[in-house]
Amino acid sequence: MSEAITLERIEKSYGRRTVLGGLDLVVPEGSVFAFLGNNGHGKSTTIRLISGLSAPDRGTVRLFGRDIPRAKRDALRETGFLIEAPSAYPNLTAAEFLRIGVALKALPASEIARCLRMVGLHEDRDRRIEHFSLGMRQRLALAHALLGAPRLLVLDEPTNGLDPDGIQEIRTLLRGLPDASGCTIFFASHYLDEVEKTATHLAVLHDGRIRARTTVEALGTQLASALALRVDDAGRAAEALRAQGHAPEVDGPQALTVAASDHAAAGRINAALFAAGVTLYESTLRRPRLEEWFLRLTGAAAERAA
Repeated sequence: MSEAITLERIEKSYGRRTVLGGLDLVVPEGSVFAFLGNNGHGKSTTIRLISGLSAPDRGTVRLFGRDIPRAKRDALRETGFLIEAPSAYPNLTAAEFLRIGVALKALPASEIARCLRMVGLHEDRDRRIEHFSLGMRQRLALAHALLGAPRLLVLDEPTNGLDPDGIQEIRTLLRGLPDASGCTIFFASHYLDEVEKTATHLAVLHDGRIRARTTVEALGTQLASALALRVDDAGRAAEALRAQGHAPEVDGPQALTVAASDHAAAGRINAALFAAGVTLYESTLRRPRLEEWFLRLTGAAAERAA
């Protein structure tokens, strides 16, 4: 798979504050790539470097193999951006708003209908923007970024400020865009639940460096599920499970946790407890969540506890 974005040994400081310190990242073409990180750790700075709005102090930025800034115009011609809150003239219709972009980019008028259809706004093309919901305005901003059929779409917090309906609209749109338009999606976000439902790949940025990079599919196999048990005697239950080769953790007089890969493994653990005469009140298989993994990876959980 070819590379849509390549960042090599990127360093960026503002005064004495180092924002990015030796950042390396590869975004495969055709992916929906989520760039995760807490506020203040360099997500927006990275997007500014990719968009050519800022230059690294050291390192190389390439889009589809073209260096920025040396081949900036050619590289950015194939890229659409949405890096600020969407803004549009409220007295214009959706079609009129896109007509401005078409004129500025010297594109055929047919681009207006194509992009509005892609984001599900073709039926609202003659409706004034002032009557659009926030989700519709965000979709219109995406339609504007899609003018000219870019190979790469770069978005900064695309669901920020949206209600649940708007978030679902954007999630569905982003998930389908690579197949619908052939473009790669790179988006910065801190909404971890949405990332799980939207992205194919992800990377975690913390303290100016990439702490992890993986596919969402692989992440699901990397994280171990756990069986949360409530019993009459956690100590006796733990002894019974250790005798079966498990390594349970006792969480309280009547609570313990043990690793379990799936429901079949959970069933075997429950059966072992019954055989040992332990009374089982509750057994819940907990699937790992991206949020738990992210907090462990960045040390945020420890920071919160402190």
